[in-house]
Amino acid sequence: MAGNVKVGFIGGGKMAQAIASGFLLSGLVKPSDIIASAATEKTLNIWKEWGCVTSFSNKRVVDTSQMVFIGVKPHLVLQVLKEIHDNVTGQHIIVSVANGITTTTFEKSLPVGTSVIRTLPNMPCAVQAGMTAFCRGKNASDADVTLLDELLVATGVCKEVKEDYLDIISAVSGSGPAYIYIMISALADGAVKCGLPRDLAQLLAANMVGGAAKMVTQSGKHPDQLKDEICSPGGSTIAAIHEMEKNCFRGTVISAVEAAVNKSKAAGRDNK
Repeated sequence: MAGNVKVGFIGGGKMAQAIASGFLLSGLVKPSDIIASAATEKTLNIWKEWGCVTSFSNKRVVDTSQMVFIGVKPHLVLQVLKEIHDNVTGQHIIVSVANGITTTTFEKSLPVGTSVIRTLPNMPCAVQAGMTAFCRGKNASDADVTLLDELLVATGVCKEVKEDYLDIISAVSGSGPAYIYIMISALADGAVKCGLPRDLAQLLAANMVGGAAKMVTQSGKHPDQLKDEICSPGGSTIAAIHEMEKNCFRGTVISAVEAAVNKSKAAGRDNK
């Protein structure tokens, strides 16, 4: 059961913290059942404040955990896998959080038969509103996937997908919150320019985005249909959308996604 699993994080940065925060907020994993390693005391202090175990030793994380999240930067993954190779056993589930690195690359760098699952979480996991896509390596069992799924649902929505999709998913749900933060900031700036106080403008913009997203996921309607339902003939909304389209809003977003996909694929090629 997920509540009894010992969870380790190699690389205790922002994404690892977001995932662990979701686990802790749900109460599914106790702080004492989580261990994290990092290169600096400053990073580890955050985990200590949560009551988690900390270490500068990646090997210790493996030795004291069943499920180990590899959350270091992509260019450090192979170095870390080489370091922990001899400590990984058939009882471990190795979970990648590294963008662009394939399950095959992990499996080649770890003992034969190691269970590997590749995930793409996002930062809203920290408030249990995340979106995590994952795929299993060739040695990951149904039981391994079920255990991970039971943990990840504490951070939001999770879905198993084909590995070929992950670079694209990274550009949408992984990087996407950053795009939305810019949109929220810009909406608030527009409202401030027109006379609203900053705190009210930001509150309106942020809650509007959350509500609009919920309409898409719960109504089953296409986003363009929902858009059309707001656009009254000759109204203010269609006038605003005209301005957005004149300035290539859709084209810019599409190009942003494509750029992020290409960057993710390049990371995978560089770390085979």
